[in-house]
Amino acid sequence: NGINEAFEYAKEVIEKGIGGMHRVLIEEKVVGEEFTLQAFCDGKAIYPMPAVQDHKRLLPNDKGPNTGGMGSYSHKSGILPFMNVDDYEIASNILQKIVDALRKEGREYRGVIYGQFMLTVDGPKVIEINARFGDPEAMNVLPLLKNNFVEICDAMATGNLTNKCIDFEAKSTVCKYVVPNGYGINPKEGMEIEVDEESIKGENALLFYASVNEKNGKIYTTRSRSLAIVGIANEIEDAEKICECGLKHVKGDVFIRHDIGKKELIEKRIKHMKMLRGE
Repeated sequence: NGINEAFEYAKEVIEKGIGGMHRVLIEEKVVGEEFTLQAFCDGKAIYPMPAVQDHKRLLPNDKGPNTGGMGSYSHKSGILPFMNVDDYEIASNILQKIVDALRKEGREYRGVIYGQFMLTVDGPKVIEINARFGDPEAMNVLPLLKNNFVEICDAMATGNLTNKCIDFEAKSTVCKYVVPNGYGINPKEGMEIEVDEESIKGENALLFYASVNEKNGKIYTTRSRSLAIVGIANEIEDAEKICECGLKHVKGDVFIRHDIGKKELIEKRIKHMKMLRGE
């Protein structure tokens, strides 16, 4: 429940131990709403992308085991409904300070940097930092990029990234993964998935293949996530509907977490943060 309780428990464990050396790691439990902030980096400056919220739990209403991510959403404002501009700026500043520190240590980093944060009553807290895009979060932001991605990569590599060359479309997005049944526990491998690519396109949804096998023109599951469908619209609610329309054209022994991007779940996030902040 707290640092003192954790210390006393650790002390008891050590005292009951028999011989040898003991090391105890005490971690702070952070309570809030998780969000992702990805950024382009040229070694000196970062250009942050729209914030995204991933959904790690397998089942609706955040139940079940953790996974690689069942889906995600973003908002046209660039921040999430439970965030404010200050939260976004603080997270951006944390990423910038990390890049600054790396450069001072002679470890200049150029490329995409991905920060996973927990938004708490005390502001954003770092959960993890990665030298890559987030998955599925990349599928939310890259389709909104107005500029040439290869040119941005070149600007990062040459240390010449400027705000002028990067612009994102002000749209909301919802991404939902299609996974083999049993994913997260004992996924069914080698099951055929029927994917009507033209019909998905006709729904104005985007299709991204992930971990699948193709044999004789047919698609089969592996033990990991199979494919994702992304909807894009002005509002999250409309993007979610487009995503669902696209998902209707995927058939097989698969599972989808359908509550991602729905109004009820987003309202739950907003109420959670308001409660933590005493609003």
